[in-house]
Amino acid sequence: MSTDRIIIHIDMNSFFASVEQQANPFLRGKPIAITGKDQKRSVVTTASIEAKRLGVKTAMSTWEAKHICPSLILYPGDPHKYASVMERFNAIYQDFTSRVEIFSVDESFLDVTEEAGDYFGATFIAQTIRERLREELGEHITASMGIAPNKLMAKLAGESVKPNGLTIARPQDVIALLDRSELQDLCGIGPRIYQRLSNLGIETFKQLREFPLEGLQAEFKSYGVWLHAAAHGHDSSYIISPTKKGVRGVSEEEPKSYGHSYTLPHDTHDTLAIKRYLLGLADKVAWRMRRDDYSAKRITTHIRFGDFTSVTEQRTLNEPTADGLTLFQIAWSMVNHLMPTSRSNDQPVRLVGLSASQLTHDRQQQPLFKKEQKVHSVLPALDALQHRYGSGIWTRASLAKTHFKKRSGACPTTPHDADCQHSRAKRR
Repeated sequence: MSTDRIIIHIDMNSFFASVEQQANPFLRGKPIAITGKDQKRSVVTTASIEAKRLGVKTAMSTWEAKHICPSLILYPGDPHKYASVMERFNAIYQDFTSRVEIFSVDESFLDVTEEAGDYFGATFIAQTIRERLREELGEHITASMGIAPNKLMAKLAGESVKPNGLTIARPQDVIALLDRSELQDLCGIGPRIYQRLSNLGIETFKQLREFPLEGLQAEFKSYGVWLHAAAHGHDSSYIISPTKKGVRGVSEEEPKSYGHSYTLPHDTHDTLAIKRYLLGLADKVAWRMRRDDYSAKRITTHIRFGDFTSVTEQRTLNEPTADGLTLFQIAWSMVNHLMPTSRSNDQPVRLVGLSASQLTHDRQQQPLFKKEQKVHSVLPALDALQHRYGSGIWTRASLAKTHFKKRSGACPTTPHDADCQHSRAKRR
């Protein structure tokens, strides 16, 4: 294991809720849940520390959260406020090192190898950052921190003590940290991977370390190599800094996918309404790909029904595409195939989602038919408008009466796309 890196992982505690409690004294010390605008149909985006102690969890429906905690205060989120605070705490990190990776809206990685020198120096930096956060953001906005020789272990350390914890895992401490953690505590081991490991008789990191590498490769292919390395505390991933290039330990990593999902205003069987929302999502995904000069060869659709069951289907294309209408046509053929499932169980559709993966910089081939060629030729002009004025500057006539409501959970770092939940796949 390489020990020449010192990484700090910083994760803001109950971020959205803490920001609101800092801004509004009435909310301090009370169980609150940040939700979307339509609170009756929304989910918990973030639960405050007080609410978590009473059993409220992220992604829980608001009616379930209120059932568990009748005194829970539902509070609509404010993406622009959270974006402003995010910029402020990342600016603080930049005062200590140029190697900062924004991993999500509320967590970042810092490479302080050169600045700290050793783990004592890294601890001093972490404590100084904590004091800066308190002074500049307020005492109700706190963070948990982990210090370790790589990103994977720093994140595991940081999440081991919450809220407001500081955990140090030097190279010689990494195995002990793993062995007192659950498999699912590690970023990269989700429910499905955990179940497959369990089927192999692997329930602990010690068992995972002892399991033959060949057996992991047979079950998980190349991912088995990653699992084997992770069980030993190894991680070779770089700090991904969007603002610094050519710095040792810094790498620009390409996105893995682009996607949008949207909870409908009402659970519905209305095929036309579902088609319109799916078309709107397809245009958003296509625009973001063209903006970043990508096309996709794999399309995935996701439907959630009124009883919160979900189905997903994907299709690989012969030729890559970044055209919204093409994405929609492919996605709708899959969604239409899945719809009878909901109707046979009398379950309306609650949420639709669309993502594009297997990205490439290869250009989409010119359409064969004149009508499609005309539409395709208009895209550069429309894209130029969106570059200048934002993604909502134009819409299709068929979508003129279809409106996407803002969600508090939308990533606020790209304001023009904040009108529905979207993702640029997280890197491990």
